[in-house]
Amino acid sequence: MIVIFAYILISLPFFIYHEWHLPWHYITFLSLFAVLLGGILIYGTLFLIQRYWKEPYHPLMEIGALAIFVFALWSSDVFIFRAGRVFFFMFMFLLILVRLLKIDFFLKILFATVLLVGNGLLSFRGLQGVEIASSYLLFKNKYNFEEVDLNNWKKTENNYWNDEIKIGFSLAEEFIFYLPKDLELENKTGAGQIAGIIGSSDNDPNRYPFIRFFYFPSYVPFELNQATQEISLLLKMQVSKEEIEDLQEIATEEKAIPNLGSKFWTFYDSLRPRYAKTGFILIENLSHDKILMHITENLEKGQDHEPGIESILKSFIFSDTVKSDN
Repeated sequence: MIVIFAYILISLPFFIYHEWHLPWHYITFLSLFAVLLGGILIYGTLFLIQRYWKEPYHPLMEIGALAIFVFALWSSDVFIFRAGRVFFFMFMFLLILVRLLKIDFFLKILFATVLLVGNGLLSFRGLQGVEIASSYLLFKNKYNFEEVDLNNWKKTENNYWNDEIKIGFSLAEEFIFYLPKDLELENKTGAGQIAGIIGSSDNDPNRYPFIRFFYFPSYVPFELNQATQEISLLLKMQVSKEEIEDLQEIATEEKAIPNLGSKFWTFYDSLRPRYAKTGFILIENLSHDKILMHITENLEKGQDHEPGIESILKSFIFSDTVKSDN
């Protein structure tokens, strides 16, 4: 109990700091959830370690610990990276060697390490999952309109057309298009209803350059000032999470596509690291529905956009030209 109490005292301030970019009620819920989950996992981990310390070479406990360890690594995307796979196979080789040689002390230490690493990864992954869901609920469809199915994009070669939002575009080389149904919850966060993402990576929709589409039907009042507020809030959250810094608003006039207005910022990406540009363009189709285009791209001196983004923006149409080719 002393260990669990010490864990709560140490971890609670960390979780509060980690969620400081969210409203206070989200901070309270997420921090308490993380502490509760971590406390349960710590208790279970200490119980298993104590049992194994007294009764080593127990096959069920060993298989259970390895299953938790592998699941924790998989859920944390460790196996995506080559270094993660190399670490896993080297660790497993060491563990099997010690087990075959029956070196009691080192085997017990490795068993405890497997459980503690698995515990830490699962606790943090659980917190991330609830945080993603909270962020999604915080922004999703806050303008209270009935959602429509925006997965029906019709494709002809590199041309796309959507009957629901009455827009089409041509996809530039080295870009791919993600349908809303192909996106995980964390990629659907935004002011309106996600209508798709044009991305430059085939496995990460958030790797820029990208264009994210959010749809607002004509009966919902969504104006330029609201778009500015929504994107500004998202950027402030990224600053609070220390994902970006040196955020600076820039004056620019969007000419690549007919629009109701736009606003862009430059920032320093702490994760990559590099200087980049982000912002939005608010467009309207012939049915007076609005589409918020959230764009993030590499900063190109002397150019309004990267060549690929510029090409896509200039290709947008608001009639059924693409549709008629099918």
